[in-house]
Amino acid sequence: MSRAEKFRWYEVPAAEFLLYLTLRVIVMSLMILPFEAGPSIARVLGTLIRWIDRKHVRIATKNLEKSRGVCPPDQIPALISKVYEHVALGFVEMLMTPRLLRRRHMSRYVKLYGLEHFDRCLQAGKGCIVALGHLGNWEFGGIAVNLAGYTLHSLMRPLRNRWLNEYLLEYRKLTGQQMIPRDRALGEMIRVLQRNKILIVQIDQDARESGVYVNFFGRPASTHRAPATLSLKYNSPIIMVNVYRKGLITHVYLTEPMLPESFRDHPDPVKALTQAYTDRFEEFVREHPEQWFWMHDRWKTAERVARTTTEALV
Repeated sequence: MSRAEKFRWYEVPAAEFLLYLTLRVIVMSLMILPFEAGPSIARVLGTLIRWIDRKHVRIATKNLEKSRGVCPPDQIPALISKVYEHVALGFVEMLMTPRLLRRRHMSRYVKLYGLEHFDRCLQAGKGCIVALGHLGNWEFGGIAVNLAGYTLHSLMRPLRNRWLNEYLLEYRKLTGQQMIPRDRALGEMIRVLQRNKILIVQIDQDARESGVYVNFFGRPASTHRAPATLSLKYNSPIIMVNVYRKGLITHVYLTEPMLPESFRDHPDPVKALTQAYTDRFEEFVREHPEQWFWMHDRWKTAERVARTTTEALV
C-alpha cells in the first residue's frame, strides 16, 4: 500500500469529530481547575503519552544519543520523561489560556525582557523577523507580546481535522495573532516586512529538500532559509527569542538583533546567517534541554541524503 493510500483512522470524519469533542470536554474540565494545577495534570498526561508514543520516544532517544554534551546516556530516559511532561504542560496551559485572558491574569505567568529591541527595529522602518523554536511555552510568549502592544504575524499550517482547525483558528483570533496561510506565505511575509511589521518564523523544524544545511548540535541539519533570505533582501534585522519556563512562570527574552549587513561579505550570506541564528537557538536549548521538542526528527533529511550518498559511492 502506498503512502498516499495508507489508512489513518483519525482522518475518518466520525473519528475527526470524536477527537474534537474529546478536546472540548477536556477544555471544559480544565476550566474548573486553577492554573496552578497544570504541572500535576501534565505529569500524569505526559507519562501516558510517553507510554503510548513509542515511535517518538525512539526518535528522541536517537537525537539525544547523537547530540554531544546534552545528556549522559544513562540519563536519557529520565530527560525524555521530562520532555513529555513539558509538552503536556504546554498543551494544558494552552487550553487554560482563554480563562487567563478573560480574567486578565496572563501577566502573572509571563515575563517579558528586551522589548526595546522591537522598538529600535521598527523605528528603522524595515520591519523585523523574529526567529524562534518550539522551546518553553512559545505560545504564551507570543500572546504576552501581543498584549504588550506588538502585533505579530506568523505562518499557519492548517490541521487536517477541520473541526480542530476551526477551533485553533478561534484560539488564535482570541490571542490577537495575525496568521499567514501557507498557500500564499511568501507574498504575505514580504508584505509584512514592507509594512514595517513583525514577522514570526519557526526555525527548528526539518526543512527537507528546500532547506540549507548548517550544523545543529554538531551535525548537519536541513534548516529553513526564509529568515536569512528575507533579512538580506529587505534589510530586516532578525531577533532571536529565548523562551523557557521556570516554575509556573514563562520567561521571554528578546536578544540583540542580528543585522543583515554583518553577513553580506560572506561567500554564502544566506548560509552564514542561517548558521548564526541556528547557533544561537542551540545555546537556548542547551540551557533548558528538557523544554525542547526532541521527538521531532530534526536531522532526518540530512541523514537520508548522507545515507543515499554513501550507498551510491559503495
